[in-house]
Amino acid sequence: MMAICKADIRYFLGNRDINVLNHKYPLAPIHEAVGEVIKDPTGTYQKGDKVILVPNSFDDKYFTDKSNRRCFRKDLGDNYYPKAVFRSSTADGFLRNYYTCSPELLVKYDENIDPSLAVFSELLSVASAALRRIDFDEVEKLALFGDGIMAYIVYIMLVHDHPDLDLTVFGIDDHKLAAFKDAKIAKVDEYKGDKFDTLIEAVGGKFSEVAINQMIDLAIPGADLILMGVSEDKVQINTRVVLDKGLSLKGVTRSMRADFVHVSQAIKDKKVQEQLSIMVLSKTKINNVSDIYKCFDADIHNKTEIGKNIMHW
Repeated sequence: MMAICKADIRYFLGNRDINVLNHKYPLAPIHEAVGEVIKDPTGTYQKGDKVILVPNSFDDKYFTDKSNRRCFRKDLGDNYYPKAVFRSSTADGFLRNYYTCSPELLVKYDENIDPSLAVFSELLSVASAALRRIDFDEVEKLALFGDGIMAYIVYIMLVHDHPDLDLTVFGIDDHKLAAFKDAKIAKVDEYKGDKFDTLIEAVGGKFSEVAINQMIDLAIPGADLILMGVSEDKVQINTRVVLDKGLSLKGVTRSMRADFVHVSQAIKDKKVQEQLSIMVLSKTKINNVSDIYKCFDADIHNKTEIGKNIMHW
């Protein structure tokens, strides 16, 4: 099973700078996938094991590079090494009949879990990586900005890992916000409540600038801002207020194997499975390239629903 990311769509449509694309193409897309082991000479896995495919890897020699010393912190990780490899970006992705890799790049998951739900593990792992950037002993009020797929995934992990958290989700689409059942929901223009000590941006694109500046306004002095949304354009933020309030901005991208291990346990939770189930908009058996195009086209034109059109390879 495979799911399509917005990054895959950008490569599919060629919606990146031509100089970047010239260094990327030709490129097999997809970095969100689960599979089944057919052979493992190392004996780590058995034939038939259901596994999550970890898209990022690195060379051990970068452990000795002192310029990477901060990657050893548990809130960062090896995925931040400059030479880290990420499938469907700096290496071919998983859109292929067979994939060969080191056992360390697989994480086994419970065979009783529907693979169309397990395929969201990569997204959940990124949410797990974002939560590692937060000291929850210091959190009293947390705000999550966004009402799309990434925001919903972060919400699932927040509710699973920290069920007693005082969480408010800010968005603009009433239909999408209705999915965030275990959180307070609000719109910035109408919000009259207290400000927040921790704020997560999961908007991305051209609207990330608006969201980040709204977060700056709603932050208390000394607050932490976690930035997750990807934008192809540089965004302008109100640095004067960042300085006045002494805010900390922390960037999050991708995840590491430990996050996948954490997620493989989280998706055993029936509530997590129920929350993920609304994200499966369709399942398409892939028989030819045209079927792949149809799935990409469906995700490209989905503007109203939180979810993805899953490819069953």
